[in-house]
Amino acid sequence: MSYVVIARRWRPQQFDEVIGQEHVSRTLANAIANNRIAHAYIFSGPRGVGKTTTARILAKAVNCEKGPTPTPCNECASCKAITQGNSLDVVEIDGASNRGIDEIRNLREKIRFAPAMGKYRVYIIDEVHMLTKEAFNALLKTLEEPPEHVIFIFATTEIHRVPATILSRCQRFDFRRIAVRTIMEHLQHICEADKIEIEEEALLQIAKKADGSMRDAESILDQIISYAGTKISFEDVVQALGVIHQDFYFELTEQIKKGAIKDIILLANNIFETGHDLNEFLLGFEEHLRNILVIKSTGSTKLIDTSENYLERYKQLANEFSENDLVAYLQVVGETINAVKSSQQPQLKFELGLVKLAKMPQTAQLDDLLQRIESLKKKAADSVASHPQTVQEPAPQVPVFDLDFIKKHWKTLIEKIGKNRASLAGILAQAKIESFDGKALTLTCSEQGEIVKGEKEWLERFFKQELEHTIRLHFNILKKPKATKPKKQEESKKEAMEKIVNASESMRKLVDEFGLEIF
Repeated sequence: MSYVVIARRWRPQQFDEVIGQEHVSRTLANAIANNRIAHAYIFSGPRGVGKTTTARILAKAVNCEKGPTPTPCNECASCKAITQGNSLDVVEIDGASNRGIDEIRNLREKIRFAPAMGKYRVYIIDEVHMLTKEAFNALLKTLEEPPEHVIFIFATTEIHRVPATILSRCQRFDFRRIAVRTIMEHLQHICEADKIEIEEEALLQIAKKADGSMRDAESILDQIISYAGTKISFEDVVQALGVIHQDFYFELTEQIKKGAIKDIILLANNIFETGHDLNEFLLGFEEHLRNILVIKSTGSTKLIDTSENYLERYKQLANEFSENDLVAYLQVVGETINAVKSSQQPQLKFELGLVKLAKMPQTAQLDDLLQRIESLKKKAADSVASHPQTVQEPAPQVPVFDLDFIKKHWKTLIEKIGKNRASLAGILAQAKIESFDGKALTLTCSEQGEIVKGEKEWLERFFKQELEHTIRLHFNILKKPKATKPKKQEESKKEAMEKIVNASESMRKLVDEFGLEIF
C-alpha cells in the first residue's frame, strides 16, 4: 500500500477531533442533536483550519445509519463511503473549476433526485467565492428553497467576495487561525504516536512556519521527517526549511543597543550571502522586538510563543529597553519591510534600515542627559543660595534702535560708506532723514538721489552688517523747477539796444554817421 501523508492519516473523523474550532464543532453537534439542521451553511476562514473536514463530518453526521447524530459511527456503509470520498450522496465541487452558470444549472437539475443511501444529499462547494456573478444569481432561488433532502455547505477563504444575497440565506461559521501552542501540542501527539523524537524548539518553528494552519503544520512535519528521520532537532528544521536562527536576532539586538554599525553591516551581509529571504528575516526580527515589548509592557511571558531556552534572555532584554525605544524600532522595521519589497536594491534598503536602528537615540540616554541637566540646575541654585551676599552686576542696557539712534550714528555710517563709494557718501551726506519706524528709513535727496536708489540693495546690506538690523530704504527725490517761458510784455533784444542808443546823443550820431543797423 502506498504511503499516506500525515495530513490525511490524521484527518478528524468526529466533531470533537477538529482542533482549535470548538465553537463550530459544538454548535453543529448541538444543532444535529436537537434536530435543527439548516439547509445551507457557509464556512469561512484561513486555509488548512478544518473547513472542508468539518463539512465532511457534518455530511456523515446527517447520513449515518444511526442518525442524524452528532457522533457518526464511521462504521456503517454511508460513513465509510463518505470517508473514502465515493459516496453518491455527498458531492464535492471545486468552485474554481466549476464557476460558470452552466455548471450551476446542471447542479439544479440533479438536486431533485432523492439520496441513494442516506437521508440527505449534501453538496460541498469549495472556494465558493470563485463562482461568477451569474452563477451566484442562478443559485439564489434554489438556495433559498431547496428540496427537503438537500443540504448545501459552502467553504471559502475570502468571505468578502461572496454576495450578501448568498450570505443571508446561509448559516455562517467563521473558522479561526489555530494558535501556535495548539499546533505544537497536536504535532507532539502525532510524533508520540508515530514514535518520532522531536525537540520542543523544532516543534515551535514548525508551528510558526504553519502560520495558523494545521494542515500546513502537518505537511511541514512530514517534510522534516523525510529529511531527518525519526529524531528531529532544531538544527534539522533550520536546515530543511531555511529558518532564521533565533540567536541571530539576539545578536542583532545587542549590536543595535551598542550602536555597532560595522558589526551590523557584516551581519546583514552574512544574511544576504547565505541566501535567506530578507523580508522573512525582517518579519522574524519584528516578532522578536514584539516579544520584548510584550514582556516590557505586561511583565509576563505568557503571551510569548518561544521555547523556555529564550524566555530568560527576553526578560533580560526587556529591562534594557524602554517601551518608546521598542515602538520606534518596530516602526522602522515595518518601513524597512515595505522598502525592501519595492526596491530594486533590496540589500541596500535592508542595511540602511538596520543601521538606522543603531543610530536612533535611546530613551535611556535622553533621560540620563535630562537628569544631568537637572543636577546642574540644582547645583547652580544651591551655589546661589550659599552666597546670598553676592550682588550680580546689572546687565548692560541695550540701546533703543530708533530715529535718534540713526541720526546719532549717521555721520559715522557716511564715513564708512565713503571708504568704498565716495560719490554715494557725498549724496547721502546732503540727504535729509525724514522718518524711521524701526524697519523702514525714509530719506529725501536731491536729483542725484537717483544714483542712491540704484545702490539700494548694497546700502541695505551695509546697514544690516553695521547695525545688525534689517532696514528697508525709501527715497524722496527732489526735482528742479522747470524754466518759465518769457512774458509777452518782456522787451526783446532789439528794443533793448534801441533804448541804449537813444539814451546817448554821441551814440546816436555814431550810428547815423556810419550807417549801423541795430538788431
